[in-house]
Amino acid sequence: MKKGYLAAFLAAALVAAIGFTACSGGGSASSGSASAASASSSAASAEASSASAAASEEASAASDAVSSEVASSAAAEASAEPSASSASAASPKTDGSAYGYAGDDPVEVAVYKYMAEEVSKNFEKADASIPTVSIVHVDNASPDEVLVYGDFWIDNYNISGNTLECVSGGNFPGVMHLGKDGDVYVVSSFDRTADGAGFESSAKELFGEYYDEFMKVYSDSDSRDELRKATVAEYVKLNGLDVTQYQDYGWDPVKL
Repeated sequence: MKKGYLAAFLAAALVAAIGFTACSGGGSASSGSASAASASSSAASAEASSASAAASEEASAASDAVSSEVASSAAAEASAEPSASSASAASPKTDGSAYGYAGDDPVEVAVYKYMAEEVSKNFEKADASIPTVSIVHVDNASPDEVLVYGDFWIDNYNISGNTLECVSGGNFPGVMHLGKDGDVYVVSSFDRTADGAGFESSAKELFGEYYDEFMKVYSDSDSRDELRKATVAEYVKLNGLDVTQYQDYGWDPVKL
């Protein structure tokens, strides 16, 4: 009986051991499958995250490209369209307003410009150079050369408050020779009367048949003063100066 009981006990223990091993193996298999599934899930998650980052980067790059293109286009348009100030600087005045001449005769514009820009160089630079031009005769018989006979003055002023103070100036009677530079007249040469004792003979030679008319203009100081006043007033108006009078040294101011 003892041997039979022992044999039965051993058989039952063997069956139980075999069953426990099979469950452990199954558990291990289930754990391995779960680990594989977890790894697969992690890989998928990483791949999705990478794809999301790539998409985000592409979207950002596209946005930057659009912004850059818009900015470049705006800059190109701004560069292509000149500002008012640069347009103004690239289009200097071609009339006589800078010299106190309000008319539109191209010959007279050239004369005023020559007096204000060239003859004024005989004096120290001042704030304003304003001509007083008394034309005696204009000879435009030749298409290549225009002759302007006249009594020409230049006065140079510094601005002090509301006053143009005359600091230098002079009288330059004679004959100007004008030619064409494209559509614009320019003074090519200027024949002037001599000073002192040689004045009369040189004036007769230069003015010829217009000598008597020239002498009437030359000796009429009252008319010249009125012309000067009118020209200075026109200069002040055309150039927007806050000036109400001009004054020669040692003389009373002249109201404009």
